[in-house]
Amino acid sequence: MDNQLDLTQFSYEQLAHALYVKGKAAGFHKITDKTKWRELVMAEKLGHVCFPKISAGKHSDRYGADADTQTGLKAEYKSSAIEDRQLRNLLKQPRGQRGTTYAPLTVGGVYNGAYTYEAVDSYRQHQHYFGIFYEELCVLIIRVHGQEVDRQLREELDRRSKLARPGSTNLNTVSINLDRTDLYEVAYRNEQWFNT
Repeated sequence: MDNQLDLTQFSYEQLAHALYVKGKAAGFHKITDKTKWRELVMAEKLGHVCFPKISAGKHSDRYGADADTQTGLKAEYKSSAIEDRQLRNLLKQPRGQRGTTYAPLTVGGVYNGAYTYEAVDSYRQHQHYFGIFYEELCVLIIRVHGQEVDRQLREELDRRSKLARPGSTNLNTVSINLDRTDLYEVAYRNEQWFNT
């Protein structure tokens, strides 16, 4: 990156603070909390408008959503930061002695609010986007089909309800294997990054 040399002159604190100040000036409260800044990056890439608050109330039409789409639908964003060891999985690079197989990357999104069937129902109205970041650059965003999100969230609620001690369902996770292209569509791909 051309600006990398200049950016390395700043401390992590200075860079994080600059991000916080820029977000605050744009009306976003504590943008650095809970990876809110990634939501803004994803919204920008997709042409969406991010909500200024991290989460909306339970009975709001924004419950479980992070942004408005161009068509007026609500969008829920999940993001993950991959590391060097996961690049091979994302790029579908063969491994092993023969170099003929690879393990596709699986991306997950945690739905903290999906702990009741009523809460899961509220997610049905939203589009679901999972962003993949590498070195804090957005390299890929997929739009997961809503039926798959609903199926996995309900399956986990069903499984936990049958346990003798059900415990918390507050970390209900949806996982998508990138080889399962029937479960999602690519919404954004950083072609420059993939081609380098």
